[in-house]
Amino acid sequence: MRTQTFKLSLIALAIYGAHSASAATWSSQDLIESETKSNTAPHSTEQQDSGFEPSSREQIERIQVTGSRLQFGDVTARSITINAEEIRARGVTSVAELMRTLPQNISNIGAITNERQKGSLNDRGPASVTGIGSLGVSAANLGGMGAGNTLILINGRRMAGAAGIEDGFVNLNGIPLSAIERVEIHTDGASAVYGSDALGGVINFILKKDYVGSTFSAQKEYSNNGADNSRLSLYSGYAWTSGSISGTADYSERKPVNNYKTGYYTEDYSGYFNDNPDYDKRSFSRGLQPGVINQTESFYNPDTGQSTTVERGLSVPEGFVGRPSVSDFIELGSEDKPDFVPELAGPETETTSLTLNLEQQLTENLIFSGNGLFSRSKNRQEQTFATGLTIQLAPGQYYNPFPAYSFSSWEPATTVNYSPDAEIQSGTLPADAIMNESQVWNLNLGLTYEFSKDSKLDFVYTTSASKTEGEQFFLGSTATFIRDESSPDGYRCYNFQLENNRFEGEELTYYQDLFERQCAALMSQDPDVAFNPWKSGGAGDAVNTFYYRDIQENETRGSQTKNFELRFISTLAELPAGKVYYAIGGELHDDGISSREVRNYTGEKVSRDRYAYFAEFNIPVFGAEFNTFLIDGLTFNIAARRDTYETEGAVGTIDDVPIEQGGEIIYGTNKYSKTTPSFGFLWEVNDDLAIRGKWNRGFKAPPFTQMFSTTGERVYNVTIYDDPLYDCTNDCDVVYDDGTKGYNVPQFTAPNPDLKPETSIQRSLGLSWRPSNMISGFSADINYSETTISDEFASNGTLNRFLTTDEIYQLGEFFPRDENGKITRQQNMIFNVVGSKYASITYEARYALNTSFGNFDFEALYLDNLKAEMTAFENKAPISDIGKLLGVDDYKINGTIRYHYDDLTVNLLAYFTPEYINDYELNMYGGVIDVPENAKKVSSYTTIDLTMMYQLTDDLRVNFAGRNIFDKEPPFVVVQRRPYDTARYNVAGRTLALELQYEF
Repeated sequence: MRTQTFKLSLIALAIYGAHSASAATWSSQDLIESETKSNTAPHSTEQQDSGFEPSSREQIERIQVTGSRLQFGDVTARSITINAEEIRARGVTSVAELMRTLPQNISNIGAITNERQKGSLNDRGPASVTGIGSLGVSAANLGGMGAGNTLILINGRRMAGAAGIEDGFVNLNGIPLSAIERVEIHTDGASAVYGSDALGGVINFILKKDYVGSTFSAQKEYSNNGADNSRLSLYSGYAWTSGSISGTADYSERKPVNNYKTGYYTEDYSGYFNDNPDYDKRSFSRGLQPGVINQTESFYNPDTGQSTTVERGLSVPEGFVGRPSVSDFIELGSEDKPDFVPELAGPETETTSLTLNLEQQLTENLIFSGNGLFSRSKNRQEQTFATGLTIQLAPGQYYNPFPAYSFSSWEPATTVNYSPDAEIQSGTLPADAIMNESQVWNLNLGLTYEFSKDSKLDFVYTTSASKTEGEQFFLGSTATFIRDESSPDGYRCYNFQLENNRFEGEELTYYQDLFERQCAALMSQDPDVAFNPWKSGGAGDAVNTFYYRDIQENETRGSQTKNFELRFISTLAELPAGKVYYAIGGELHDDGISSREVRNYTGEKVSRDRYAYFAEFNIPVFGAEFNTFLIDGLTFNIAARRDTYETEGAVGTIDDVPIEQGGEIIYGTNKYSKTTPSFGFLWEVNDDLAIRGKWNRGFKAPPFTQMFSTTGERVYNVTIYDDPLYDCTNDCDVVYDDGTKGYNVPQFTAPNPDLKPETSIQRSLGLSWRPSNMISGFSADINYSETTISDEFASNGTLNRFLTTDEIYQLGEFFPRDENGKITRQQNMIFNVVGSKYASITYEARYALNTSFGNFDFEALYLDNLKAEMTAFENKAPISDIGKLLGVDDYKINGTIRYHYDDLTVNLLAYFTPEYINDYELNMYGGVIDVPENAKKVSSYTTIDLTMMYQLTDDLRVNFAGRNIFDKEPPFVVVQRRPYDTARYNVAGRTLALELQYEF
């Protein structure tokens, strides 16, 4: 089947061409320096006229190399380069969209996708990222190994992670597309160079510099789904005899998506799932107008093992006026449930960005360099009260005819679900909204002392920070009712946080006032004060009593990083094949994070200190005039790095007094060291054929919330049922008639400050063929990549997806046993127990054809994902995520046909995604899907893009970009109320963009 698929892919590529970023190329040792210098940004006539003629040393200094500290890079590593012209050819308008065009990337963090409950930002227990924290966040995820395992660099230096998110990944929305000179993508993993976080690869965004003059650009993009985008940018530079300065300024506005235009118009998907009512996402809990008392019930049938849900509600007839009695209420059925689809999706965003680059030769040998980035985004996302308003009317309230405990034996009040549609339409009630303002800045300062052409000493300082401030408005009630025998009515209005003195100062005043006003509306017997949910035309101004800004939901969150690096780069010796280059040095690094979800564990902002030292060598064994049969060139790269981490955080409080009640934190320390070596080779068989290979180790530092917690150790009792390794015949605590036996053990819930880092081994092998004497203009590359990750973090609960209960009982980390084999305790902690494997192979082909009427370039890429699986036992069959919605695609095909003639360039691009399984709406226990018939196939999907660039005059250029030009509808797939997969489908739909560039 795979062979047939590949043949079909080649046919498709012949039709569409293919698109790939420029893959790794090889050169002999003698060509390393000349080729590297030739890639340095060229100087315009204006620069030369200005009198600035940089020396060869200054040209070398400007080179940015990814995946290596050597001044000419690591020739054994595979690197994908996308320059500014290629970015323009892809027709994208943001860095996040650029990452979507990479077949190696999984776009599971971004815009609407962040709302998924099973998404990377939400499916993480109590430490799930808040709505303010995830709004306006986008990330890269190479190979599907997780965004936190893809290291993002700016000009070769680390950048602060997304504000307050402990995974450490960079928010791509803070990087302006117009400021990028090129992007270098290193897919081999690079912990031997950069330390932690590079298990999946490295993406280095290199900003524009070395420019004299100015370029102004204006772009307008139209989306048929409402997500229009506008951008203005300016790029200017100036040079003098011994230095230069350049910078960019960018302003953009992006509109949200209109849900109805995307095809999202209902939430009833039961027909798609074999008429299963569980997939009818409509619910009385979202409210009606008039309001509704939700009477929906579920019944379990022990004979069939199935649950049946009966949808019922109580309300007054449409158009009812006045004060209702019990007899006025009518019963509603499933057909009366509201089908609520919000009008807009995703944020409305306004972004301003600035970059600056400065270089100054202080003396003949001393050079100062500095570059910086600042970006500010304002995001606002309307939510239009998707969950409605849920209130409790007290017995005796003017509009509540029902006596206490009419609908529940434990709740005296009557719960009503109300939809404020009329108030929103009339403008009485503003639309529900979440908003934030995010700021990102990055500063790199460096001093370079050049002893000679080949030897220099670099000192580099990097500081970077991200900060997000936001607020969220709610439509809801802070007041409930509880039984209280001391009260005259036997119940009273209640708020847990006020009752337990969780507020003080201004917060206490604000919430006390809000609580009292809402209690009055829910209890009053005065018709002018009591809230009336039974009006067909809306409750009017009264609903504003329940519209408030939750101070607790407003937050300021941030991440920061600082780095000092000293490195010496030189040549060790000159061999017959060329010079042996090396780099040695060390780093001091500090990073910190503060956010509500992290402070819930740590009690305060936390930081991590580390120091590292490193060495790297490039050794030419054969090359230049020193070669032999079938070995025109052979170069080895050897690198190693030693990192030591020390992190301090809360492991409890003195006498277990809660921190919010003044408890004093007890601190613990997590400390470890990791050595990460790498080895690579480049074997040039002849002028046409080269083979490269890479082996390296990597690691990922453990997150703060998995090591620390202010709650410390808590002990409960649990029962171990039917232990497969111990028969409790004589000491059972529980014995049932069906033969089930069990015994009680203490369960310890605690942080794990001794958690080790995740580790990895990456292997890659590549072949490049340039048959210049056989097929002029043709080239082909095959690259195999394999990553094995060990000691991944897992809890007892997360293992339920992979293992049965019997198998989990056998994990000693969670269930230690005594000498008799009996479990002594259950440890509800995070341990290093899980492992994953990833493997893929990429086929690339390019052909250049020059004719009298223009030049054609055909490019093809086929990415075959061979393995993406996770296991907790070595002898346990792994669970594969290939070809699943929550995993990686089975394969990907990209294609390009490029035509160039005089001042015109045209690009036709094709992107193909194969069919996959929708596992989002399913659950897996012990490696088995609970309802396999609902594992629906999602159809394959192909989109075609068209871009054109034309140089009208020497100073004026026009660029056109059409993405998804045939407006291909996405395949139907249910993902949390939406009928499409936002990780694979660009919800902007068809977009048409026009850009004008003017140089002056």
